[in-house]
Amino acid sequence: MNNAKHILLLIFLLYLHPLMFAQQSGFEIYLESDYDELPFCFTLGDNSNYVGLIHKAPPPPSGPYVHNTYLYEIGNEGDTMSIKYEKEDTIFNFYDIIHLDSEPKGYLLSGWGYETGGDPLHPFTIIRRINSKYETIWEITPKFDFLYYAYYKSKTLELKNGELLYACSPQGSLDMFIYKLSSQGDSMDYKIYSGMEAGEIWDMSYSPDSSEIWLHTRFAHYPGSGAPCSTVGIDDSLNPTQVFFYPDYFDPPYSTLIYPYNRLITAGYHDYFNPHTSEKTKQIGAYLLDSTLAVLNSVYCTHPDTVSRAGEINGIDFYYPDCIYLAGTHYLQYLPGNHPNWVYIARLNDTLGIEYEKYLGGDHYYWHSTVTASEDGGVLLTGFRHEIDQTIFHRDVFFIKLDSTGYIVGNPEDLQINISEAIVYPNPGSGKINIRTAHKNCLFQLTDEAGRPVIKKAIKHLITSIPAATLSNGKYYYTLTQNNKQIASGVWIKQAN
Repeated sequence: MNNAKHILLLIFLLYLHPLMFAQQSGFEIYLESDYDELPFCFTLGDNSNYVGLIHKAPPPPSGPYVHNTYLYEIGNEGDTMSIKYEKEDTIFNFYDIIHLDSEPKGYLLSGWGYETGGDPLHPFTIIRRINSKYETIWEITPKFDFLYYAYYKSKTLELKNGELLYACSPQGSLDMFIYKLSSQGDSMDYKIYSGMEAGEIWDMSYSPDSSEIWLHTRFAHYPGSGAPCSTVGIDDSLNPTQVFFYPDYFDPPYSTLIYPYNRLITAGYHDYFNPHTSEKTKQIGAYLLDSTLAVLNSVYCTHPDTVSRAGEINGIDFYYPDCIYLAGTHYLQYLPGNHPNWVYIARLNDTLGIEYEKYLGGDHYYWHSTVTASEDGGVLLTGFRHEIDQTIFHRDVFFIKLDSTGYIVGNPEDLQINISEAIVYPNPGSGKINIRTAHKNCLFQLTDEAGRPVIKKAIKHLITSIPAATLSNGKYYYTLTQNNKQIASGVWIKQAN
């Protein structure tokens, strides 16, 4: 009887606290080379690994960069392997990868290319199925009569019966194309939407009740005012069934996932103009939505004084419903620029409450691409780092794996990237100092170069603003402590108004 009770208790604990028994890991990897490198989609593999796509181009003697696709496998302990994809007399790249559950298990890759010396504005589509050993099972290269493609406006989805769906937005948003394949790669059906029915494909999923496919778009059925982002439902014959609209202030880049209890969870760019104050906010936003896209709950992260938005490929993911990861780029420049910025990562609970938030970087220019939640409760972040004032197309891909507590396991002195649990901005600044941290009951202290304290402020809220106009121009040092434990430190520069 006692043994039976112990077994029941163990089963209960395993069900209630899966993270208690999951092996924790964390690492950072930089692909530092002379190549220009860009990350694209990543997905969770079969063996607690991560599988995704990196584009690399050697420095050209002249003319534009020509990238090749590399498939990367990253183990849970940070070991990596890669495979280069290339074809003779062909220039092509894969942009999307999804994990396939039907047999044989593996992955579906999709992208586009053109013959060497041919017209890149008249490409062919390339779809390849590979097994778990990354061996090609089949490949098709259909050529649709479209003028051009946009790499980030195409998605693939495995259907419940094992069939495959490919969706893209050729010619900008002038057309929206849906293509159904069998699990063996045989063409089964297609549909072209044009005019008001067409839009940019940003994501594709089942509806919350799994009764139909939902295409998450921008501009499809756009009335010219109100919400530019919409969800278009389609039936088994690829015909539209219904249209729902996201909130007016919601904009790409965005990604959407099915969430338990007939809900959706999505992350995007919160772009809101307040007519009463004439202020505009540009933040990373996450939303819980019902089956009509009505907002059940929301959270806006990073400070509205700066431009921040969710990951370019995907900005939100979860493995456990109460462990959601939201990530993006904070203090964004649309091309690598001349000031540093951060990758933002927050762990959210099932009501979108912030469990922790961290800022990674601040020493170079960073761009966040994907976020992938893992079964140990941690998260993999991908993006690129670009040194300030360097050649515009010399970008180094990074992989950052945080454990469930938001840390990289190991010796922190060996880390290349700075991870802060608070951010002090603007930096340089003049009239005020803003401190943002998810920690409560902290103490912020600012000292001058001689070590004399000039500001001491209790921090009780997510964002605290401190007047700084009376401080002399120059360099200051700040610390943020909680219960006498330092959680952040750095240099703040006061400049003239």
